[in-house]
Amino acid sequence: MKKVKIALWILIFGFVGLLIFQNRGFFMAESRLMLDLGFFYYETPFLANAIFFVAFFLAGMLITYFFGLFRQFRDAKTIKTLKAKEASLVETVSSLEKRLSKPETTAAPADVKPIVEEESSKTTDEVQ
Repeated sequence: MKKVKIALWILIFGFVGLLIFQNRGFFMAESRLMLDLGFFYYETPFLANAIFFVAFFLAGMLITYFFGLFRQFRDAKTIKTLKAKEASLVETVSSLEKRLSKPETTAAPADVKPIVEEESSKTTDEVQ
C-alpha cells in the first residue's frame, strides 16, 4: 500500500508539473492585485502569477493546519473524558463482581454437618 501511495503522489506531482510547464506564459506573466474598500485602497506591486498561486496555496495550507489543530485538541479532550468514564465503569464492574463473589466465600463448607437438635426422651415421655 505504501508503494501505491508513493506512485500516486508522483503521478499527481507529475501532472501538476506538466500543467505548469505547458502554461509557462500564464504563470510567468506579471500582474497585480488590488483591494478597494472605499475607505482603504491597496495595490500590490507587479508579481508573477506563479508567486500568487504559491502564496495562496501556502495560506490555504496554513488555515487547514490550524483548523486541524483545533479539531485535534477537541478530540484529545473527548478521548480523555471517555477514558476517565471507562475507568470509572471498570471500577464499578470490579466492585460489583467482588460483591457477588463475597457470599460464596462466606458460606459454610460442604463437609460440615448441620446441627440438628435431638428431642430429649423426657419430653416424649412426659407427653404420654
